[in-house]
Amino acid sequence: MERTECQKLAERFERMAGEGLLDVKFYVAGREAVTEQVCREVNRLYDALDRDEAANLDFKDAHPR
Repeated sequence: MERTECQKLAERFERMAGEGLLDVKFYVAGREAVTEQVCREVNRLYDALDRDEAANLDFKDAHPR
């Protein structure tokens, strides 16, 4: 039986918790969202990060720390 997107995401978060992840929250607004759709999109984002298909954004508007 194939795992659902939410099961895949839960497994990823379990692995990440073992690496120090403390908490994750998602705020979904603007339209009716089905849980499985949200999990699918979050999985796609993490998959892109795993493939190094991400770049840091610098809007030059943050105050130096």
